[in-house]
Amino acid sequence: MVKRKNYIELGLIPIINAAGLYGTQGNIFHVKPYHGSDANDGRSPDRAIKTLSKALSLSTADHNDITLLYAESNTGTLTFDYLSAAFDWNKDGCHIVGVGAGPMIGSRAGVRNSTSVATIEDLFTVSADNCLIANISVFQGDVTSTATSPRAAIVSGMRNKFVNCQLSGCGDTGGSMDTAGARSLAVTGAENTFQHCYIGLDTVIRGTMTTEIYLTTGARNIFEDCMIDSYTSLSTFKAVTVGASDRFVLFKNCIFNAVQNITSAVAPTGAIASGSVNGSVLVMGGGVFGYVDVTSADDSKTLILTHGALAANIIDMGVAKGTDIAA
Repeated sequence: MVKRKNYIELGLIPIINAAGLYGTQGNIFHVKPYHGSDANDGRSPDRAIKTLSKALSLSTADHNDITLLYAESNTGTLTFDYLSAAFDWNKDGCHIVGVGAGPMIGSRAGVRNSTSVATIEDLFTVSADNCLIANISVFQGDVTSTATSPRAAIVSGMRNKFVNCQLSGCGDTGGSMDTAGARSLAVTGAENTFQHCYIGLDTVIRGTMTTEIYLTTGARNIFEDCMIDSYTSLSTFKAVTVGASDRFVLFKNCIFNAVQNITSAVAPTGAIASGSVNGSVLVMGGGVFGYVDVTSADDSKTLILTHGALAANIIDMGVAKGTDIAA
């Protein structure tokens, strides 16, 4: 009888623990985008499959099946799952955990669009509920895109948790993805948590793209210890736009950064914009850098809590500016 290797023998205990997974009643599937083969069953590292699509087809909803996505190299071409079409992770209670160093920025375990495909609008969607996505990167770029509103990551499901992930859109250096509707992350589902994630991109300028994160319709979405980072030449650009939401959206200890001191970069007037919010945008701790203010004008929907325990709409509260530094 073949002995099934445990987590310790596979060397995965730190990865699993970091993601909050100590065990599962489901199956574990191994994905190696470069050396794997979808003809395999994926039940061990030496029988790894090649694609997340195959792993999804083998997974059973609500069984807490885990897909381990391996970083096989430090070179992107040898380690990413290159998608040739929009991909939807659509089975509830199935999880993806990247196996590698797990940095907040530049994880070698992840997905990108194939360099031969220029028409993908929504690259990586999570429409399922109750999924953990950890230690991976989602990057949309590399090609001359013909998509009109390309979005790197879309979360339309509920109660999902993203941990230690990079979500970056509008990454085509030729600028073809720089459209008003481009997004690094769009959230339409409710009660999702994004923890210690890097969202955005500071290597490709946003001259037409209007916002890095767009939230609408969902309630109680939480961002904790995240960095929303952008390189922009647009004064009206926003790190986050809450087009419509219910109850609350919480940003706890998050950094909003608009890259400065690079040619053509300007200071956008506000980091957060709120529209038809049936509730509040809550900002607790963290900091705003490179923007003129937290919001462009007084905003009764955006409440900012300082360490002094004052929740109010106050101009320049918590904003790091050169003029705030004493000589």
